[in-house]
Formats: sequence, structure tokens, C-alpha cells
Amino acid sequence: MAKFNYRFESIKQIKKRYEKKVQKEVAVIDIEIKKKEAQIFEINKKLKFEREKILEKGSKKASDLHFYSMYENYLLNEKDKIKHELEIKKREKKIKLKELEEKTKETKIFEKLEEKHLEEFTLEQNKIEQLELDEIAVKKFIKGK
Repeated sequence: MAKFNYRFESIKQIKKRYEKKVQKEVAVIDIEIKKKEAQIFEINKKLKFEREKILEKGSKKASDLHFYSMYENYLLNEKDKIKHELEIKKREKKIKLKELEEKTKETKIFEKLEEKHLEEFTLEQNKIEQLELDEIAVKKFIKGK
């Protein structure tokens, strides 16, 4: 029996590599999103701590309140900046997921095509084998007479 040789194997392998590349890109974006979310959490924690700290003090100086107000504004600006970056990363992830879906479809198409070609190859080989068996049987029958 002849060996099956899928003529689009190299294309299928390239499609798989592209799919894996996009998967890695999605994973990197996920990590970046988690980092941004952790940064927002840390800023919220700092804000809460500073509020509690300023409320604990019995006497409050105007300079302390002014400093706290400036620090709070700084943290809130940082938080807004990080939220904006987070939204950008989420949009990037959405785009990459669509791209991953496309790459996955392309890969599956070539896998299905390979299955179809293998099935056709197997049927053709079975026909050839059956013809050879028929020929052997006819020769044996002729020799037997």
C-alpha cells in the first residue's frame, strides 16, 4: 500500500503556527490586563488607607489636608490613566480573540481537507488492492484448470 502524502501539509503547519502565535498574544494581553487590574486594586487600597489615616488623626493641619488632597488627586489621576489603558487592552483582546477565531477556522478547514483526502486515498488504495486480489484470484483459477 502506498504512503499517504497530504499535499497541503506545509500550509496546515503554517496555519497552526499562526494560530499558536495569536494564542500567545492573547495570553500576553490577559497578563497585562491582570496587571492593570492589580494596579487599580493597589491604588484603591492606598486611597482607603490614606483616608483612614487622615481620619484617625485628632487634630488636622491645613498643610496635611492639602498634602492629602494633592496625593489623592494624583492617585485618582493614576487610576483613571490605568483604567484607560485597561480599556485599550480589553479592546485589543477582543480583536485578538476574533483573529484567533479566524485562525482556528482556517486550521480546522485544512484538517477537514486532510481527512477528506485521506478518506479518498484510502478508498483508492482499497480499489487498487481489490483489483490486485481479483487478478491474483483469476490467475490461480486459470492455473487450477
